[in-house]
Amino acid sequence: MIGKGKSISHISNAVNYARNKIKAEELSRNRLVGETGTEIAKEFWVFQSLNARCQRNSFSFVLSPSIEDGNRLTKSDFITIADQFLSQMNLSENQSISFLHKDRKHAHLHIYVNRINTEGKARKDNYIGKKAQRVAERIAQEWNLTTARKVQQEKECRLRRTIGLAHDKIWQLKPDDIFEYARLMEQEGVTTHLKQASNGKVVGLKFQVGKDSIKASSVHRALSASNLQKAIKQNRRTNRYQLKI
Repeated sequence: MIGKGKSISHISNAVNYARNKIKAEELSRNRLVGETGTEIAKEFWVFQSLNARCQRNSFSFVLSPSIEDGNRLTKSDFITIADQFLSQMNLSENQSISFLHKDRKHAHLHIYVNRINTEGKARKDNYIGKKAQRVAERIAQEWNLTTARKVQQEKECRLRRTIGLAHDKIWQLKPDDIFEYARLMEQEGVTTHLKQASNGKVVGLKFQVGKDSIKASSVHRALSASNLQKAIKQNRRTNRYQLKI
């Protein structure tokens, strides 16, 4: 499960977005009675007016389980997860409202919280995104859900496999240089981003498949800019050289 968080200033727009989304469903709320984003914003302002110095005075969180996990979690499960998240973020007493979205392939939660508590104190937002992810990771482990770390590992594994297959195919064509290598990889659906120094020398590269990207050296150390360019020269000179990924 992936967790994201940030502080925002326009809570009315955020709530209206979450509420009016196709297949959106309100799950829970705390210290609120309003329905529209404007009404919720006015209720938030009762306490936000006690701390006019805080500009981004609301929190916006998104909790996204994997597609498989989202399909098997019930509405009651999502309510419990939202409550656990707020509790572990130490925000249970603050005004909040949560919505479940199912308009995409995966179900996910939107949670909006008043950053200002009933005493007019603002909750710090330092590294709020990282804190949200840590809590989401912990809850995922408690529920035996796929963690963000595992999702990332699986994504990188798919990338490495796709890149490796493309590389093996074009390697047989013996590209003249790293620029032709990049062009041939592009034809196989792998975009190669080259980082060049002021003198034109390629000093770094990364691969991209669709929206996902990865450093070339993370695929294999043989694919670092310097190692790959050496290998291309060797590959041009002999049929015996093989780059194993």
